[in-house]
Amino acid sequence: MRVFKRLLQVALGVLVAGSALANPHRLDDSQSHTVPPNVQMQWLPMVRGQSASGMEAWVRVNIRIDTREWVGRSGRIYMVLPRDQTSNIEAVWTTQGRLLAGSLVSGERSLVFAGTIPGATLEDQLQVRLRSNADWSSNSRRLNFHFELDVD
Repeated sequence: MRVFKRLLQVALGVLVAGSALANPHRLDDSQSHTVPPNVQMQWLPMVRGQSASGMEAWVRVNIRIDTREWVGRSGRIYMVLPRDQTSNIEAVWTTQGRLLAGSLVSGERSLVFAGTIPGATLEDQLQVRLRSNADWSSNSRRLNFHFELDVD
C-alpha cells in the first residue's frame, strides 16, 4: 500500500509539473519598443558557391515587462516568436545584463530570465540581429515576439 501511495504522489507531481509547462502565463510587454520603430531587412552579401543569400537587420529593443502580479515568486521567463506562414526568422540578441542573451527561430521560445521576480517591472535593452532566408517576400512584416512566465 505504501508503494502505491508513493507512486500516486509521483504521478500527481508529474501531472502538476506537466500542466505548468503546458500553461505558461503570457506577460504584458506593451511598454517595450524598438529603436528605430521600423527596420528594413537588407540582403546579405553573396558568398561564392552559394545559390542564394539571406536577409538581415539589426534593431535595439527596450524591454519593459510588467511583472507586478509575480513579485517574489520564482519562475522562468521566455521570449517567444510564434511561427507564421512566411519565411522563418532567426533572432540572436545580447543584453545589458538583466535578461539573458540568447537566440531563437520562429516557432521557438528561449529562456531570458530565471529566478525570483524582483519587482513590478523587468527592464533591459537588447541588441537584436534578425536573419531570414532568401525567401523573404514581404515589404512589411510584423514580428509578434512576446514573453511567457512558467512559475515554479
